Amino acid sequence: MRLGRDFDWVIVLCSGFLSMIGLAVVYSVSQSVGEVSVVAMHGTHFTRQLVWLGFGLLTMLVAFAIPFRMFESLAFASYVACLVMLVVVLMLPARGETQRWFIVGPLAIQPSEFTKVAVILVWARVLSTHRADPNRVRTLIPVFMLFIVPFALVLRQPDLGTAMVFAGILLPVLFWRGFRGLHILFLMSPLVSSVLIIYGENVTHNPWPFGIFIVAILVVAYLRRAYLVESVSLVVANVGIGLFLPALWNHLKPYQQRRVTNFLDPDSDKLGAGWQVIQSKIAIGSGGFDGKGYLEGTQKALEYLPAKHTDFIFSVLGEELGFVGAIGLLVLFAILISRALLIAQKTKSEFASTLCVGIAAYFAFQVFVNIGMTAGIAPVAGIPLPFVSYGGSSMLVSCFLVGVLLNCAVRWSEY
Repeated sequence: MRLGRDFDWVIVLCSGFLSMIGLAVVYSVSQSVGEVSVVAMHGTHFTRQLVWLGFGLLTMLVAFAIPFRMFESLAFASYVACLVMLVVVLMLPARGETQRWFIVGPLAIQPSEFTKVAVILVWARVLSTHRADPNRVRTLIPVFMLFIVPFALVLRQPDLGTAMVFAGILLPVLFWRGFRGLHILFLMSPLVSSVLIIYGENVTHNPWPFGIFIVAILVVAYLRRAYLVESVSLVVANVGIGLFLPALWNHLKPYQQRRVTNFLDPDSDKLGAGWQVIQSKIAIGSGGFDGKGYLEGTQKALEYLPAKHTDFIFSVLGEELGFVGAIGLLVLFAILISRALLIAQKTKSEFASTLCVGIAAYFAFQVFVNIGMTAGIAPVAGIPLPFVSYGGSSMLVSCFLVGVLLNCAVRWSEY
């Protein structure tokens, strides 16, 4: 380990700047237009976020100090512990329509956030062995089982956004380990089927798009009939989606259904489910090139913008700092993700390499979905923007993963 030479200060600076931006925007959210209140500096959200950042730095130091081989040894234990927490949280009284948090005094702990770390660790452990060819059924089935259990538990809360994150992490990890691109397309085809079914039944009331897609699937399966297992699996998966998706759809809460249908048809409910996305677009667009100025945002001050300190915090940033601020934020995330991939290429440990790719996928997917939903190009899924959105669990997880990246960077030569 060469601490002085291999320590990645770029990652530290990027995560530090992102955290400072997050604190600044959370502080701004509590302000009125043109006013700077000293009392607001001690406001609940800002103060708590500052405290969580302090704990996050300690978490980062711990993740950096522990040899990454210990993470490999504890992968299954952490996975089981997170599953237990997910089960326990489902037994607690619901808060509104959801069961997602452990309430400890003034704190709300979301175990599904920590489960994201656990699944990255356990997938890296399973896929890092030389015999673990992800194109073989004996490897893919265990990986799929490790995915489906937390996915189902989180979906039961219900938390569709976090459940989506698991899938968003798994596919890049499989690809990195050698999973064929065509197989990934096969895995994604049920998602296409799902979108076509929901769009056809709830928006256009026309089943033909899904029918045409199934015909195309049958043609592809016939052309690849030499690969019998793959072809049959492709057909069964997509036909199965057509049979079971209506039951799954009915299991979703009404507000979740409205979020999906509003994404597919934004103008269907402008004063209801579509209100938050419309107001978010107005906020971002009104920021122009250089923004209205820090603390000068009107959409957040006049309470037009919902969830402005959590899911839609990027909208506040876009309104006040404009295109320049938004691009600056995206550049910081791009650098952070690219450094994670560079470490993955450099490290000699298969486990550490897979782990870094999983971390890169975590940040990339969350950034894409969070910013995408504020701009109306992704469904509103309740996914926080790492380091920026208000929330203790998300901050701890983001800081921990940065510590793991720094750990792998200085120990890249270890097998």
